[in-house]
Amino acid sequence: MGKYFSYPAIHTLRKMVRIYRAKDSVKAGRAGYEASYVADLTFGKSLDSCGVILVDIQENVKTSPHAHEHLEEVFIAMTKIRIFINETQYDLNDGDVVIVETNEAHSFETETNETGRILALKFPNLKDDKVVPVSGSEN
Repeated sequence: MGKYFSYPAIHTLRKMVRIYRAKDSVKAGRAGYEASYVADLTFGKSLDSCGVILVDIQENVKTSPHAHEHLEEVFIAMTKIRIFINETQYDLNDGDVVIVETNEAHSFETETNETGRILALKFPNLKDDKVVPVSGSEN
C-alpha cells in the first residue's frame, strides 16, 4: 500500500512544471525518416535505472492523484490527454513531454469518447514509491 501525503506539504515543495510541446520541435529529414527533437532533459539525481510503462486510460476517466517520494517521471503523451500537477490542469497533445518531479501530485483525465495513452518513464525504477493524498488534508 502507498504512503500518504497532504497537499499543503506538496505545495511548499513545488518546483517549476516543465512541458515540452511536440508541435514546437524542429523537424529534420534523415535517411528514410524524419526526426523531431522534442526535449533535452536534465534530472535532479544521478540515474542508474529507468522503468518504461505504457499506460492506457479509459474514456471519461480521471485517475486518482498521487506523488512519489524518490523518483521523477517523464510522461510522453501519445494521445490528447489532460494532466493535473499539484491541482493545476495542463492539456497535452500527441508527442508532448512533461517532467513530474519528486513530491509533485499528479493525475490524468480523458475526454468523453476518447481513450488516453501515455508512455511513462520512471527515474530511477522504483516500484513502491507512490504516496497518495490524505482525504480532507487539502485545508
